[in-house]
Amino acid sequence: MKKKTLGWDITLTLLTALTLMLFGVLCLFGMFHYKFASTGPAWSVTGYQAMMNRLAAPLTILLILWLVLCIPKRLFSRRVLFGYSASVVTLSLAAYPVLGLATALSIALVLSAALQALILVLVFAGASLRFNRRGLAVRIGSSLIHLGFVLIVLDLVMLRGSPWHIPLFWVSTIFMTGGCVLTFYFPRIR
Repeated sequence: MKKKTLGWDITLTLLTALTLMLFGVLCLFGMFHYKFASTGPAWSVTGYQAMMNRLAAPLTILLILWLVLCIPKRLFSRRVLFGYSASVVTLSLAAYPVLGLATALSIALVLSAALQALILVLVFAGASLRFNRRGLAVRIGSSLIHLGFVLIVLDLVMLRGSPWHIPLFWVSTIFMTGGCVLTFYFPRIR
């Protein structure tokens, strides 16, 4: 009897869902910690923010790693995918001691955003890419969701205090909202 294994797409989806669930747990912890610790004499809002950022950093890095693995799977074979993903992770890790965490994460995010933008262009051009579901609307929607998510994380990592922060936030929001409509509602409307 052949042993069943989880597919690549399902595994990435489950890892992403687990990471997002851990973000939710962290947010619940943060709310209760804030409520109970904020009345203490040694309470500091900046200290609280620094603590929450430290706790959220590993989860953010995991989400970026899942993106680095997920986005190129539309274009590349599994062997090329692992090579590309390993190169992006290696480049980011090499940049970390020299340029800092935010820049190292930004390198992975910029490369992922560029690749996802290319995938979106190829979807519009009618290229044959690897998607789980059929239909142009679903493929465009999935590409927009991924691109929007990469851009919003890039915005949060790189553009704090920049005049581009708010415009990129809204572009990301529009991409993700439009992507959700196309992916989840458009097939039912038709």
